[in-house]
Amino acid sequence: MSCQNSEVDAAQETRIVVQALKIERLEEKQEELRDRLKAVEKWVIGAGAVLAAGVTLVGFATNISKAYL
Repeated sequence: MSCQNSEVDAAQETRIVVQALKIERLEEKQEELRDRLKAVEKWVIGAGAVLAAGVTLVGFATNISKAYL
């Protein structure tokens, strides 16, 4: 009976180790994805700033052209 218990304990220990390794890999993947998301956020913020500046310049240009007409 104790032989069966030790086999079950060994099997459970193996499963626990495998699950712990899976969790570790997933945490590493999650950190990588967070880093990539931060990079994408920076690009989006930069693109938004460029678009806002462009729209502002177009608005100024149209107002200046109206003033001289």
